[in-house]
Amino acid sequence: MSPGRYTDSTESTGGGPDVTDGDPEPLPLYRRVYRWVTPTFVRRRLGMKLLVSLLLVVVLIGLIGLVTYVEIQGTIQEEATAELETTAQLRAESVGQWIAGTRAQTALAADPELAPNETDMGAYLSAAKDGGGDSIIDIHYVDSNSVLASTNDDYTGRELAVVGADWAGPLDRLGSDPDAIAVSNRSYTVDGERAIALVGRTTADRAVVVVSQFDPELTDNDIDTALVTANGERVLTTDSDTEFERTDGFSTAIEERTVRTVETDDEVRTYVPIEGTDWVAVSTASKDNLYGVSATVGRNVVVLTLAALVSLGVVGLVIGRSTVVPLVHLREQIREIESGSLDVDLETTREDEIGRLFGAFENMRDALEQQFQDARQARHEAESSRQEMERQHRRLDQFASTLSHDLRNPLAVARGHVELLRTKLTDSQSELTEHVEKIDGAHDRIDSIIGDVLTLTRKGESVEESDRFELEDAAREAWRNIDSKDATLEIENSISIEGDRSRLLRAFENLFRNSIDHVGPEVTVTVGLTEDGFYIEDDGPGIPDEEMDSIFEYGHTTSEDGTGLGLSIVKTIAEAHGWSVWIDGTSGRGARFVFSDVFGSEDRLFEQSEFTWQHARTDD
Repeated sequence: MSPGRYTDSTESTGGGPDVTDGDPEPLPLYRRVYRWVTPTFVRRRLGMKLLVSLLLVVVLIGLIGLVTYVEIQGTIQEEATAELETTAQLRAESVGQWIAGTRAQTALAADPELAPNETDMGAYLSAAKDGGGDSIIDIHYVDSNSVLASTNDDYTGRELAVVGADWAGPLDRLGSDPDAIAVSNRSYTVDGERAIALVGRTTADRAVVVVSQFDPELTDNDIDTALVTANGERVLTTDSDTEFERTDGFSTAIEERTVRTVETDDEVRTYVPIEGTDWVAVSTASKDNLYGVSATVGRNVVVLTLAALVSLGVVGLVIGRSTVVPLVHLREQIREIESGSLDVDLETTREDEIGRLFGAFENMRDALEQQFQDARQARHEAESSRQEMERQHRRLDQFASTLSHDLRNPLAVARGHVELLRTKLTDSQSELTEHVEKIDGAHDRIDSIIGDVLTLTRKGESVEESDRFELEDAAREAWRNIDSKDATLEIENSISIEGDRSRLLRAFENLFRNSIDHVGPEVTVTVGLTEDGFYIEDDGPGIPDEEMDSIFEYGHTTSEDGTGLGLSIVKTIAEAHGWSVWIDGTSGRGARFVFSDVFGSEDRLFEQSEFTWQHARTDD
């Protein structure tokens, strides 16, 4: 498999998420999500990807169209309902203002302090009528039986029972309150004009009846308004033949004196109580008229959505035929080339990217023959080195077996004893429990190191992916990972390097432990820079000359408890990075391990470190 190609493997040193083949880095989050939600048969076919993409876009456009349609419908209907309520309120306010003004005129005419004696009452009523304007039809002065005076001579002296049928309601409701004004609950016709009677008390047995024109504008803009009493009777005589249906909204408007809007199957009604009366203005509009604009806009949205979907389908079909079909053909030709047949036809008349792709594969086919010849030669050369590779492989297997069995078996025994010790400790021995936890953590660390070294030996030595980090940060992190006892770590200078941080941590940890084990718990370990790398040095007695050549060999150790693997791993990790590691016996101090070829001298100059400037001054 080619480097960098993603696989479904989850194998890694830490048992973590998907990784690239030969690459310890996990897959990016978006790649993992894509692989999780997308079936394999879709990921492997461009045509299916295009189809799924088009379907997703179609669904998205459909959802957007649906949401837009619903929002537009809702917005327009809300605005139309608000317009209906506003119209109903304006009409109710207009009627209320008319009632209030006529009440004031009636109260003025019925004021007992202004009313003269009955002989002058006719002139007084005529003056009151003239002062009330053209809306006043007649004003009558009555007692409980007859009309005593009137602005209309036809009513004067006549019995109230004969001419006052339309005044009976407000006269009965007037009572004895001298300040009360009663309004008739129904309009009636006077000389062909619609009128309302208002009655005001003058004395205990006298009253003034004001008959005023009542013709409010209640129909406009497809909205009809009816005036209805609390008992459900229509106020206007022209619609008295139609029985009004009382609903819950009507009752709520009466009881709470608030505006209520109710929708039925065919129409929308708004109930508005009229101030100063027990009337309710009922404004009605059919849904076809009220929501007509909403339906038109909704149809336009549906048409636009369908047009977009059809256009998208056509575009998808054209793109699919112009890309997927030739690519499928190209795939079949490439399969023939993979099977060994180089006589495939890769000619095309296309001049776009697809045509250039065919041309590139045609050039590749022509180059394959030469590559086959080179490959045969390389095979011969590879055969000659196969035996050497097998010897190296056996050596690595032996090394891996040592790590896997000779270290993990005693580690398992140690863990078993730790678990036994943990069960023996009581709650009062918390300090000992903490030490047990540290021992257990150290065991985990050992097991992790074993796993990393096994990975290094069994999966190849080269470092495929690297990170850039500060040398000082890595050294201090490795120092924290070990039991440094009373030892001291000094960093003379640092630089940014590239490498596999986890492997370098293992190398640093091994070198630090080596210094503590061989020099003592109070050793001082120094990390510094060289011209093309860095060094790790202790202040111990150094390494004997006779051991210089064998110190990095597998199994070499001067300690009874040592395995002889620590410095071998250090060398293996350095060589995996393409570096060299060696012992500098000329430093005059302790053991000095030098890592060279880490970077070129030009990189050191670019970093402008203290080491470089010192050498630059010396060269000058």
